Amino acid sequence: MNKKPTVGIITRTKNRSVLLRRAIESVTNQTYPHWKLVIVNDGGERESVDALVSLHPEYADQITVIHNPSSVGMEAASNIGLKTLDTDHAVIHDDDDSWAVNFLEQSLTTLHAEQKKIPTIQGIVCYSTMVAETVKDEKVTIDYTEPYNHWIKPGLISLDRMLYENMFPPISFLFSLKVCKELGYFNEALPVLGDWDFHIKFLLKYDIAVLPEFLANYHHRFNATGVMANTVIAGVDKHMLYRQQLLNQWLREDLNGTGTGLGTYINERVHMEYILRQMPYLSEIKQETSAIKQETSAIKQETSAIKQETSAQMQSTIHLLEKSDRIIHFIEKMKKTLKNPFKLFSTKKETPND
Repeated sequence: MNKKPTVGIITRTKNRSVLLRRAIESVTNQTYPHWKLVIVNDGGERESVDALVSLHPEYADQITVIHNPSSVGMEAASNIGLKTLDTDHAVIHDDDDSWAVNFLEQSLTTLHAEQKKIPTIQGIVCYSTMVAETVKDEKVTIDYTEPYNHWIKPGLISLDRMLYENMFPPISFLFSLKVCKELGYFNEALPVLGDWDFHIKFLLKYDIAVLPEFLANYHHRFNATGVMANTVIAGVDKHMLYRQQLLNQWLREDLNGTGTGLGTYINERVHMEYILRQMPYLSEIKQETSAIKQETSAIKQETSAIKQETSAQMQSTIHLLEKSDRIIHFIEKMKKTLKNPFKLFSTKKETPND
């Protein structure tokens, strides 16, 4: 009888019990039963985490909790959990995200089917739903949802596209644990963008299949601060800073090494993507310029018509003035001919003097 593949799930958390409760239920509700969950409490309060785990005694042999005395950071916390696993596959399930109940089952089924076609496939990504939510008084309210990365084409994840930006969140990516170890796990020196760095390293050696189904939920709290904030939202400036640091590092390795390689390509790719993303704006400018030209042409035509009309009116006025001059000339002539022009029209008879 064939052994069922196992999945190790790493959940990083710190003082977010209301979210961790949902994350644990996201795992325990899976239709695929062969999983192990490692919760890495990264310097947070211990009792609340243990209390939540105790609510699921039926999974006592599948759930492990690691309490870090102090925070070691996201990627180091992930690595601590990953290094305890002995499973076939792994996935990072952050404490604020969630899955559809058949995420594991569908991902594994599709992954193994695709691997038979292309053996270099060692991971699979599904589509995600962005869930906007608000947390108040330990209660989570869903504000709205929308597709997150449904623009990714079915088939394989593009390495070229990944070099420009991270294409999917960790919650949607199930990967080979063996490959993860081979790649040296996650880069602990990065406080953010460790997943993008890992995805690029992964794609430099192996392929990632795309499962075009919405099975992962990527939760966002846009106005949250403190422990409830998302690093991708609250730490936008930090993301931009370390993104450029990675670009510089990769290019520097090229220039100090063998020449053209990842660093050269990825920096050129970033610049090209920027240009391509400006194209719609250039098209809009062209359309606006064309509209202005058409409007200018119409104004010129109207101006020409006004000039023609004005010319006709001036000619008519000149004609009237000439006619008036002739009339005045005729009247003056009559005055000279008749000393008393009004006498002709008088009907009163003169009375002789006595």
